[in-house]
Amino acid sequence: MPTRAQRPRLTQSSPGQKAADIAYKAGLTGTPLPQSPIVAVCAVDHCGAPSGRRQRKPPATGMVRVRGSADGAPSHWYCPGRCAAIANARADLRTGGHR
Repeated sequence: MPTRAQRPRLTQSSPGQKAADIAYKAGLTGTPLPQSPIVAVCAVDHCGAPSGRRQRKPPATGMVRVRGSADGAPSHWYCPGRCAAIANARADLRTGGHR
């Protein structure tokens, strides 16, 4: 029996086959669109600024201090919302969720 690579490929000749293929692919044809970055750069000043041991006051109003992981990573100041959530998630990933 010939291997799969050696078997001839049948073309999609009937309109029903072509319509089924388009429906299966949800109309996606051609080249894919360029992907946007998953983590975009934040435009807020001082977002991601390192927090010193003695620095208890945020560099700007409304900043959230995210503790570093237990492996010795320092804490940083982030804008509330998306950036703080991403920083918390990254710290949890570094330690396996045990900070």
